[in-house]
Amino acid sequence: MTAGARQGRYRDEFLSSNQLADTDPSLANIADFIAQRETIERVKYRPHLSERAPNVEIDDVLKAADKLAEEEVGDHQNNNPDAVSLRHLNLKEFSLDLLCKHHNSSPSISLTSLYTRITMLDVSNNELSQLPGLSSLCNLEKLCLRRNWFNSLPTDIGMLSELRVIDASRNFLKPNEDSLHFQELNKLEHLEVLDVSLNQKCRTAEHRELIQKNIAPSTGRGGKEVEVLVTIWQEMTSAGKNNTIGESAAVRNPALLRSQLEPWGTVNLRRRLVRDFGQEPTHPKLVDRAGVMNQLLQCYKDEGLLHCADDDVDLNNGVGQRQTVVVDGVPVRKELLDEILTELQDWRGNNKRGGSSNNRERPSIKAESYMILCAPPPATSPDSKEVSRRERRRNKKMEGNRKLWDLALQAMKEIDPEFAARCSEIAVTYRFIGSPHIDRQNSSHFYGLSLGNFAEGTGCVAVEMSPRVVAEVNTKNRLGKVDGRYPHWVSNYNIEDEERFSLIYYDTLSSYQTPGPAIFSIPHDKEGNKEDMKRKRK
Repeated sequence: MTAGARQGRYRDEFLSSNQLADTDPSLANIADFIAQRETIERVKYRPHLSERAPNVEIDDVLKAADKLAEEEVGDHQNNNPDAVSLRHLNLKEFSLDLLCKHHNSSPSISLTSLYTRITMLDVSNNELSQLPGLSSLCNLEKLCLRRNWFNSLPTDIGMLSELRVIDASRNFLKPNEDSLHFQELNKLEHLEVLDVSLNQKCRTAEHRELIQKNIAPSTGRGGKEVEVLVTIWQEMTSAGKNNTIGESAAVRNPALLRSQLEPWGTVNLRRRLVRDFGQEPTHPKLVDRAGVMNQLLQCYKDEGLLHCADDDVDLNNGVGQRQTVVVDGVPVRKELLDEILTELQDWRGNNKRGGSSNNRERPSIKAESYMILCAPPPATSPDSKEVSRRERRRNKKMEGNRKLWDLALQAMKEIDPEFAARCSEIAVTYRFIGSPHIDRQNSSHFYGLSLGNFAEGTGCVAVEMSPRVVAEVNTKNRLGKVDGRYPHWVSNYNIEDEERFSLIYYDTLSSYQTPGPAIFSIPHDKEGNKEDMKRKRK
């Protein structure tokens, strides 16, 4: 399954109960609770938003402006009879018959004459992945595929000998022959511009160079190179101050609201501004990530959910003060907990078992030790292929930690045997600290189990339940279920004097499950929550 199919074009922050009712009524009840709780917090400061605002993106604004402009100057196609626009028609399939319906031509004109007359075709803002019959438009000069579902350019694009501009931005293209059909593009002697900006798989300077290298200068272009437009995310980040903070979750202060929001993509943040705070949509070319984040942090500050020191005007340094609720995990049998803790204490500092402070297999996370155990492969036959070097390392690591794996998996079998059967990895950590992040490779939720002498109610897995509410999942001696595809981190505990081990069970191999709520049971208010919030806001 492709990344685009996995996550949709833009995954929303949380799903409504209506979207879950048909698949899991219990999750629908939780999602409904989350929506109600978020609404209570939202209308305190924005009473006009008794419901989340409808999502309006900048393309919608531009579409409305285009329509108004067309009404003022008359029918667009009258001004340009050689152009056909199929924009914003919710098309999932394309056929040449659509051109007849949307081209302002005489009914008596032949199809051949119509096809040869068209020089510009705009099919942007639909859900198209193919354009059958495109080669019939032999005089086409500009083709706009923007914001569709193309994972490859049309296979017959090389037959459009007059083509000069291809706008394939905001699709799912990759910098290779199968996706971009370099051999076909090289047949286009008049091609001037290839726009593959905002394609997630074409995002580096190396990708741009690779595409440029595979589209050779043509004599028909006077030896000029085709202008290749690629969104270089790294260049965009370095171009603006505060577009990102910290190189990874490990170095970000989890108390700062900016750190807690940082794992979200910019599109999600833009959407939150509109849907949850009632703001106007922002234009990506005019307002970068830093600008979006600043607007969002200001909205939180206006509601008293972000606190800045009196002498600090930088909202990026503001401490998050969102409402906090608590979810208790399912208790694990004490005898089993004792065995697991004994194994973990033996693992800690044992270099041969991977428990030394030098072993941090996930350096983007702040932890004294971090080791990943992969599920043992099924028994292999003598005819099986040779084991790879990586598999040999995994097997050796499992040999030293097989008892720990078996005990950990036994705890899961007693709580959720179905998940135990598909658990593909278990992360073993010591002194995991903060580190707000999203687990983008997970197929579904994860389970967390923490052990040690840290105080009850501390060292929880904190997860963004909704824009204004954070849930702290108590995993001490309990298995807590969390969807790690939402921003989450470990809440404070006494790092200097207490020990905290954790086991994180997750699955990266099963079929992808669309994210539902971030938590899986109805939470309760954190003790002293209201008093703490009143004190923080003063």
